[in-house]
Amino acid sequence: MAGENATNVSKQRIGWIDAAKGLTIILVVMEHTTFGVQNAIGHLPLVFGAIAEFAKPFRMPLFFLVAGLFAYKALFGDWRKFVDGKIVHFAYFYVLWSVIQIGIKIIVPNQGAWTVTYVDLLMIPIQPFAVLWFIYALSLFFITLRLLRNARPFFIFLFAIALYFTRLDTGWMLIDEFAWRFVWFVAGVYGARQIFEIADWARAQPMKGVALALLLLACVASVVFSRLIDIRALELLMGFAGGAAAVMLVSVLAAKGFAGPLTFVGKHSLYIFLSFFLPMAATRILMVKLGFENGDLITLVATAMAVISPIIAYRLVEKTPLSFFYVRPDAFRLTGRKRTVRPDIVMAAGGD
Repeated sequence: MAGENATNVSKQRIGWIDAAKGLTIILVVMEHTTFGVQNAIGHLPLVFGAIAEFAKPFRMPLFFLVAGLFAYKALFGDWRKFVDGKIVHFAYFYVLWSVIQIGIKIIVPNQGAWTVTYVDLLMIPIQPFAVLWFIYALSLFFITLRLLRNARPFFIFLFAIALYFTRLDTGWMLIDEFAWRFVWFVAGVYGARQIFEIADWARAQPMKGVALALLLLACVASVVFSRLIDIRALELLMGFAGGAAAVMLVSVLAAKGFAGPLTFVGKHSLYIFLSFFLPMAATRILMVKLGFENGDLITLVATAMAVISPIIAYRLVEKTPLSFFYVRPDAFRLTGRKRTVRPDIVMAAGGD
């Protein structure tokens, strides 16, 4: 009985992570859908526009915090496995889906916010395309911390904070996003114990956990909609506040058994991140052409299709020659594949 209880506690302790990933991917898809709808109908959807603005301070911070939670072992593990799992793994999906996205935009022009040409294909190694920047950035985060693994975490965190406050705006997405986001990955790696403790406390004290989470989210909303979020220090604090609130809420939901849909989405996060753009754009374009004018309705339907369709697509191709779209083939591996594991890009990123 004691062993069963320990197992249940262990499952609960990490069960919220997939739910957090699910929340993150939904927020990312929703944001891109919202602004795509704005470009299509000429105005920002009222409800989803407000949600996207509210979630902006902690949406990507939450992603990189969770990505760093299980990174410590990779940073100090075997070098060959590190290169395979954190460089080759990311490079494969980044290059493949960059070519696919750019190719689609070249073949079907005038459906995006900017002109795409063959030059964008040549720029893939140095200038990430659209949402795929996060794959490139995540690999660079791992490489950077691997190289700095013998440095004291305190100094690494100071370095990350300093980068954050530089407000780099070079126009080179890779450099700018690295400077803006690196602090969150560092916080996830070296603050993993504290993050798990926050989740544990919220699960043990659900009423207090939910109350504190809602208070933190209220603070985020106040800062965002008062425009104080433009103050860099407040932006940083709201990122931590929103991230902590999300961790507490999903931990409580997972412990109570209410996080099933978020967990399911989180377990398929890679597939969604890679290919949500196509069903999202197709649904939006179709609904606008059919005469739908309610921006929030278009955003809701397009977001749902963008989240669900990639999962269906993966299920359809997973046992076919087309599985290479979502599963890295053995030909692109440096180490043997011991067992079948979903190629999860967020949690322990890269050990498929």
